[in-house]
Amino acid sequence: MPPSRLARPMEPTFSMPSRQKDVGTSTQPSLGMLAAFGGMMSNTGTPVTPFTSLRSASVYGCVNRLGQDIAKLPLGVRQKLPSGEGYRPRPNHPLMRLLRRPNNWMTPYQFMRYMVSCIQLRGNAYAAILRNPLGDPVELIPISPDRVNVQVSVNGLVFYDFSHPLIGDGLRWHAEDILHFKNMCVDGGYVGLSPIAFAQDTMGLAIAAQEQAAILFRQGNQTGGILSTEKQLGPELTTQIANEVARQYSGVQNSSKPMVLGGGFKYERMSITPDEAQFLESRKFSVEEICRIFGVPPHKIQHIVGGTFANIENQEQAYINDALQPIATEVEQEQARKLFFEDEIDEGLEIFFDFRALLRGDMKTRFEAYSIGMQTGFMNGNEARANEGLGPVEGGEIYRFPLNTAPIKPASPPPTGAPGDQAPAVEDTPPIQPEETE
Repeated sequence: MPPSRLARPMEPTFSMPSRQKDVGTSTQPSLGMLAAFGGMMSNTGTPVTPFTSLRSASVYGCVNRLGQDIAKLPLGVRQKLPSGEGYRPRPNHPLMRLLRRPNNWMTPYQFMRYMVSCIQLRGNAYAAILRNPLGDPVELIPISPDRVNVQVSVNGLVFYDFSHPLIGDGLRWHAEDILHFKNMCVDGGYVGLSPIAFAQDTMGLAIAAQEQAAILFRQGNQTGGILSTEKQLGPELTTQIANEVARQYSGVQNSSKPMVLGGGFKYERMSITPDEAQFLESRKFSVEEICRIFGVPPHKIQHIVGGTFANIENQEQAYINDALQPIATEVEQEQARKLFFEDEIDEGLEIFFDFRALLRGDMKTRFEAYSIGMQTGFMNGNEARANEGLGPVEGGEIYRFPLNTAPIKPASPPPTGAPGDQAPAVEDTPPIQPEETE
């Protein structure tokens, strides 16, 4: 019977942090409210939070792409062999049931996609681990980062104060029962940094440029200007003329309508055109800046910059190595540390993402890899069939090797002519005499 993990070290010697009531609105939140939601006011004047940042197509695309690509990778359990060479899959381990069904309302894909989205938007993702009386994990309950406070005791133990409708309010759990996936940390590894909060100017610039483009098209691509005349106009007549001009010439439907002015009115354009302000170039640059923050190549969010058919495969591999694998490693190690018992970790059990799923839609590449593996004796036919979800066949368990290969043996060095360095002696044998025939 595995040891129970119900006993938790408790140090009720420090108090819960208090949150002061903050005043603000959803359209113009105060600095305290922005900080509570992991955001700040950018220098463009646009409030940037994890929610408002998704108004930028680039931010939405990067977060969505990372969440989808990590979530579609199957999670499995494997055990490192005692020799240290290779792994043995453990598909029947009890933890596999939890990985296949983390809770009653989410699929594994939905659960992991939410976790990765929280990491990218808030810098942290949390899930409470519910256990049975023996201490085995049976359910993972995702917790909104807004409802979690990380506490560190005077002795260095980590606790989490949180609330959740299914578990309770004002709870304090030990770190052993909370999955905590972090982004980059600078505080000793306790809380991850939010990319949104520390790149608010980049996000705010992208949102502001997007809003400016929307307003420009709403006005029918007509820039602001001044109507002037030498005649004296009263306030009511000035307002009436301005409203009439706006009604007649603003809006997309009026963008091509010629402006006809009479009564000595003159129109003077005040703002510069988008081309003069290099408006499109700035929007393209903001896309690349946001991709740089999230580590996502621009072509993954449909922004092709310098991509060709010759190098797109290298860019895909770089995306896997530099963007997906760091997130996968964080998730793998945190889950293994919190979901396995100590004796299971000592036995070499691990949780891993199967990156072969990325080739699920590329049949040609998969079959070419199987062909190379079977021809070199790396795998047999039944192993290749198992990867494709097919059953074994008779004779498929045989490993085959090329006939023109042989083990490498050290050859005898040729004689150098030095004293005592001679070729190996060959025993003298009598010549074979031909048989006599009658």
